[in-house]
Amino acid sequence: MTTLPAHTLLAIIEAQVQLVGLGNDLSAVMDAASAKAVELTDADGAVVELLEEDAIVYRSASGIAEAQLGLRMPVANSLSGRCLTTRTACLCTDSEIDERVNRDACRKVGLRAMVIVPLIAGDEAVAVMKLVWTEPREFCHNEAEIAQLLANMTAALMQRARQEGPNVLRERLTMDEVTGTANRSFFYEQLQAKIGADHAGTARMGVAVIRVEGLDNHPETLAEISRRIERECRPGDLVARIGHDEFAVILNMAARRSIVTSQLHRISLSVTSDGLPGIADVKLRSACHTGSALYPEDARTAIQLVQAARP
Repeated sequence: MTTLPAHTLLAIIEAQVQLVGLGNDLSAVMDAASAKAVELTDADGAVVELLEEDAIVYRSASGIAEAQLGLRMPVANSLSGRCLTTRTACLCTDSEIDERVNRDACRKVGLRAMVIVPLIAGDEAVAVMKLVWTEPREFCHNEAEIAQLLANMTAALMQRARQEGPNVLRERLTMDEVTGTANRSFFYEQLQAKIGADHAGTARMGVAVIRVEGLDNHPETLAEISRRIERECRPGDLVARIGHDEFAVILNMAARRSIVTSQLHRISLSVTSDGLPGIADVKLRSACHTGSALYPEDARTAIQLVQAARP
């Protein structure tokens, strides 16, 4: 490994301490690790792809890769798959001339160069961290080494979860630790899957977004908000916490905008029905903002659908 500059090593050590401090919130761990890797390498985006059976799932995504969050792709014949198999870093300096990559997929995302490093938990490669750039790039600034050091700490925290039980790792990657509802990654995975399955273009569903401003990071308050939202949901709907003060719902039964509007109104009344710790009734009503979008009328991709729904 090339010797890293002292300031870079210090930044990585500080980031590793931060990752340990995030504890069991593995979704936050992945986001923080990839964000620091982007910062230190000047990448245009980052993804953490988790191996699940014969597919890889985009469990964390930022920058130009954010629209891919929750995407599930075959692991076979991919550069990520090669990284998992060889358990060594894979570098692509230009996707237009690299025969190992899916050129059409790279063009769709808008990337031209990437660094992919494995996350090895115990003796098994369980995921990869991928840094991406929009222009061809010769890697001469320790990009792979920086990504690998941050990936190693992320993998160590994943391994700790795996040792606690066979399903613990998946739970911590898909569930919001504070509220017990789905997290941002699982929400987008389910939304991507539903949109991807609509081959005939006949599916209808709604997305609702509920934001409560001025919240402290108080577990009981956040959990109570999620419970109030769930009270007004129907079987098959999915409630998730997708941000600090933001919740989202996939409304599976929403075939018409009037249905979405009606259900969102009930959710809003439920959230603001009584005060919350530190938030009085009157203040809560003004702090709660809601919005919705209908697929496919308002948007045809997961990220655009949520953006359209944001109040």
